[in-house]
Amino acid sequence: MTELKRNLKLVIAYNGMRYHGWQRQAPGIDTVQGRVETAAIAVLKHPLHVHGASRTDSGVHAEGQVANIRTADTRIPFEGLRLAMNSRLPKDILIRSVEAVPMTFDASSSAVSKTYRYRINLGRDRLPHLAGQVYHYWQPLDIDVMRAAAQRLVGTHDFRGLANSGDRRENTVRTIFRCDLETTDIGLDIFVHGDGFLYNMVRIIVGTLLSAGRGKFGPEHIDYLLESGDRHQAGKTISPDGLTLMQLFY
Repeated sequence: MTELKRNLKLVIAYNGMRYHGWQRQAPGIDTVQGRVETAAIAVLKHPLHVHGASRTDSGVHAEGQVANIRTADTRIPFEGLRLAMNSRLPKDILIRSVEAVPMTFDASSSAVSKTYRYRINLGRDRLPHLAGQVYHYWQPLDIDVMRAAAQRLVGTHDFRGLANSGDRRENTVRTIFRCDLETTDIGLDIFVHGDGFLYNMVRIIVGTLLSAGRGKFGPEHIDYLLESGDRHQAGKTISPDGLTLMQLFY
């Protein structure tokens, strides 16, 4: 049996448009985790598993996904390992950094919070050079109403009404530390920072804020939604286009 001597923390960026999410799936299904594992095995020369912090969905991107690898190799310098892995990865996946961490570190269970960004193009025309990276929404929005609604999400709440019905987790209480809207040269960025997220939770939050911006309900509707847990009273699950995992905190 290979003796694992070193635990490596990787920070990874990727464009998720052509992958079936982060998590490894059946043979023949292309995933980010599968690609990173294949590259790591080719460089480190022994079987291993890449433990990812967040199971991003199909089409979702990352600037700061975190993973860890426990390896027997202690010889390859961190930068050499990073460059060697990147040379074996496609152009839409990049290992941004490699560092040693304690053997007890786990990218998922050691994380205390994470930040997502959802980017929206509010212009009349699509932006072909950003296809798959931004969501195009050209209808007028009341940004002030959206901001007021977003602030009602901040705090510790039961978010079962803002989760996909397929999420079977018993504990649906999460804490949102920040939910901000920032205007950009193409439209709007929505940042959500929390201690954890339910299945499709960020995409449903964005869909709900867009409904508020279109005048379908006022900011106070968020209070009712959180109290009732009624998924039917929230907005739709918005497209993965525009969603990026920005950073993990430990």
